[in-house]
Amino acid sequence: MAITYRDDKDIDVSALAHLRAICGFAEVAPALLAQMVEGARYVASAHDGDRLIGFARAISDGATNGYISSVMVDPAYRRRGIGRTMLEQILRDKPTIRWVLHTRKEASPLYERLGFTPAEDMMWSRRRAPLA
Repeated sequence: MAITYRDDKDIDVSALAHLRAICGFAEVAPALLAQMVEGARYVASAHDGDRLIGFARAISDGATNGYISSVMVDPAYRRRGIGRTMLEQILRDKPTIRWVLHTRKEASPLYERLGFTPAEDMMWSRRRAPLA
């Protein structure tokens, strides 16, 4: 089957939980996971038939600032441009937004190809409670 892409929030939370697990993301309670999807300004997902194989989301004011989060692709489908396509879908037609993200070292080359550069002028705060 051909891979299809969507930009809606109609995401099966159990399928997303499974994708997170096989991609090495922390376990998240279903209600919190649904809130993460609903609270995102932009969502991109990739599907092979009914199977969720990729997901990315972004939080943004829609004008000047945006944070890309939760970019994941099923390991069996990696290196096919799926992550890049989802990110391009989120970034497209938003030239005034300065995007930021956290990344694993192994994913840095993907973001660099999309125009991201390391930033030294950022700070962050650790979570005060677990996600699960």
